[in-house]
Amino acid sequence: MAMNNQSKLPLYTAQSSPAMGMFNTSMGKLQQQLYKGEYTIFKHAPVFESDFIQVSKKGEVIDVHNRARMVTVGIVHTSPHLTLPDVMLLARRAAICDDYDRYGPATQEKDHKSTQILELTRLFPLKFVTISIHNGKKQQLRLKLATGRSFYLQLCHPSNTKDLFVYWENLVYILRPPVEAYSGSQAIPVGDTLDVSGFEEEDKSPAILKRRIPAKMGDWT
Repeated sequence: MAMNNQSKLPLYTAQSSPAMGMFNTSMGKLQQQLYKGEYTIFKHAPVFESDFIQVSKKGEVIDVHNRARMVTVGIVHTSPHLTLPDVMLLARRAAICDDYDRYGPATQEKDHKSTQILELTRLFPLKFVTISIHNGKKQQLRLKLATGRSFYLQLCHPSNTKDLFVYWENLVYILRPPVEAYSGSQAIPVGDTLDVSGFEEEDKSPAILKRRIPAKMGDWT
């Protein structure tokens, strides 16, 4: 979630939504990039976003060549008529970030360059993802895909946003599916198959692969 002085999009209009508050915020890096219009369906869509580092199931930082694997997670409303967000976006910086020590949960991002370009790498309809709290004390989330595969993320944020993880806890609560959603019978339609082959099970590192963005999912214009 952005906590800066960047201009805001029009306020989220689904007033009955329990998620309304977290989307009425200044634009973050991902939302600013989407606003440029490369993906029309997301140009005016509210986005709740945060930066994470990938960790193992045991909570250990996963690094590649001594660098933490960073990812920006964006939760998106693709239509003003929805009361709950419906899409999760994953993005990474085009340039690899510095090591984890500069981006630990309790450290400031004073060396972070906000001008870095993000590369949108994955799109998941939220009905195919279960977000849960993996370790609340360490501010870690578990993302479980419809295939049964999971990966783990630890929140990293500036020191002036200490309550940021509370928003993610609230999001987990409002997105919590009914009991029958855990039956394992849910399938991804063939016409909209998600490429999840790059995700490794449990604590293995998922490679991030691109996915074609659908042509139309809603209208915020």
